[in-house]
Amino acid sequence: MTIDVALHQAGFDRIAERLEALKLPVRLLLLQRDGRYLLNGRQVALAENPPEAAWLSLDVGVAGQFGSMIDDLLAAGGTRWLQTFNAGLDDPRYVDIARAGIRVSASSAQAVAISEYTFAHVLNVYQPIEAQRRLQATKEWKRLPFRELSRATWVIVGFGNIGREVAKQAKAFGSRVLAVRRRPEPSPLADEVAGIEALPRMLSEADVVVLSAPHTRETERMADAGFFGALKKGAILVNVARGGLVDDAALLRALDDGTVSTAVLDVFEPEPLPTDDPYWSHPKVRLTAHSSFAGEGTIHRGDDLFLTNLPRYLAGEPLVNEVDVSYLLEG
Repeated sequence: MTIDVALHQAGFDRIAERLEALKLPVRLLLLQRDGRYLLNGRQVALAENPPEAAWLSLDVGVAGQFGSMIDDLLAAGGTRWLQTFNAGLDDPRYVDIARAGIRVSASSAQAVAISEYTFAHVLNVYQPIEAQRRLQATKEWKRLPFRELSRATWVIVGFGNIGREVAKQAKAFGSRVLAVRRRPEPSPLADEVAGIEALPRMLSEADVVVLSAPHTRETERMADAGFFGALKKGAILVNVARGGLVDDAALLRALDDGTVSTAVLDVFEPEPLPTDDPYWSHPKVRLTAHSSFAGEGTIHRGDDLFLTNLPRYLAGEPLVNEVDVSYLLEG
């Protein structure tokens, strides 16, 4: 049986040959930048051709059509599965998606890029690169000691695709990895995986803390005064999750008193970060504009994931990265 699938024209243009080679029983409703949907080159109303499946590729976010496409799908009705470019489902529209009973596969495409971003910044803190460059400029022959990742303990809060990719790289450096996740279970990528109740103990041993958990009621402002009070002095904090996980006033105090030696912050609340925010000028903050995912391979890994999951969906097989969205409806 042929099903209708909605996706962005730009995403289709990248995968057209690969999708055609799969010879799947699908009709494609292609979203244009002007909001129209085309079926075989002819404009159609989504309500008259409700798609059973849809792909929210990164193109939708780049074009500013994320919200409108979800609204279109919900208004049309009939969608049963959605592949998204989002790693976390904290956008309020996903509550509506969950209420509609639509299955959701999240994205793992960002994980490699975010891991590399994390390690670039942590290594730059551990390695005295700027001091080495100054010595080179003055032609001064001087040996500078540096910290080794092989002696570091990482605490990774949130052990989904992103957290596990960070852990994989940390273990490759010989680091010790302690992970916190909602449903703890052993992993070869971590020396210990535990629930949130273990976090204070783990923080007391942490040299690097990576926040990669979803933004939920449970994680709202979790990095608060108590969090930093339990943290080993001089640790590095990396937030690649959401700004809402951090109590900004508490983090600024922890930076000022030396509890946190460096904060690597890619996400904020609100975004864009206001120009008068103290993070911009704090000497211990490394700030980026929600761009840790922006590796050149991210969009292509997203293509690969959709091309893996679409045949699985059609065959009734388990989907990669399917999320139990019922948690969005709790409370």
